[in-house]
Amino acid sequence: MRYVLGLDGGGSKTECVVAGEDGTIAGRARGGGVNRNFISEEDFERSVHDAVQGALDAAPQVRELAWAAGSMSCAGASMRAIACAYALDPANIQWLGEALPARAACEVAHQRTPDLVVVSGTGSLVAGWGRDGKQRSVGGAGSIVGDEGSAYWVGVRALRRLVECYDGRRPFKRFAHELARALDIPDLRTLIDRVYGRGVRPMTRDEIAAVAPHVAALAAAGEPFAAQLFTRAAGELAFQANAVIRMLRMEDDHVLVQLYGGCFRAGAVIIEPLRQSIRACAPRAEVLPPLKGTAIGAAALALKAIGVNTADPNVRRRLLEGGVRQGVI
Repeated sequence: MRYVLGLDGGGSKTECVVAGEDGTIAGRARGGGVNRNFISEEDFERSVHDAVQGALDAAPQVRELAWAAGSMSCAGASMRAIACAYALDPANIQWLGEALPARAACEVAHQRTPDLVVVSGTGSLVAGWGRDGKQRSVGGAGSIVGDEGSAYWVGVRALRRLVECYDGRRPFKRFAHELARALDIPDLRTLIDRVYGRGVRPMTRDEIAAVAPHVAALAAAGEPFAAQLFTRAAGELAFQANAVIRMLRMEDDHVLVQLYGGCFRAGAVIIEPLRQSIRACAPRAEVLPPLKGTAIGAAALALKAIGVNTADPNVRRRLLEGGVRQGVI
């Protein structure tokens, strides 16, 4: 049995699965975020090690690896050490970005190949594939000049509203009261100290993004401003998605759209306005349910690289069952 690694790395976490050539998921583990724009090299190496070595520890039968593919950069000391320990040729470690593993995960989950992938996790981006198969991407420029419609984008705006409520620019009503309680922020001074860390340890990008699930809970409970934030996030994502649709001249096509990222766990409050905005540009567009992760897609691409037919019903079934069982698809 040959084995491969599939990695899903982002700003907040890294998932790794070990897959056999028959599609069986032998191991899975999680590490921290791996976006090198926002973390130290030491933290990057720790995240990769925790995810990859943890997955391999869960699969003690694995002695060698044939391929590794991931949505994050696999270049680093930890991966090189693991490659050496498991006889993995460094030439068989492949970085694919986020869009291709999401596309492959869609093929496993839905047996369909999307034309568009909309990513909204800690950050955001949109990728599309034209009739010639070439990829076109927008967004993904990071939290300072990009990441529109992401969990980080929502978190920043939620904290700004909380500041405005604390300093008296807006009434201190339900949104501010419940968010302050959820985050354990009793006053403005505490909020400012939390955000900037008194010059010692400011809130990280993923910690700000972690505010978004609290906003999502408020939106689900009918709080107007929380719902408005996710509607605005949907508008930002649709702006990117529709730009790609127009670039690829797909306005009249049946555009299949796959969603991926933690922000979509908010549900209909972001998905429905996004769907409506995309259909305003491409009336025949179809938006699929969001994926939880892309590690299974990365594993599928790694299996393809070693000659496995992942369209084989038995291989696909095992990948899908393993992904569902492990909660990564």
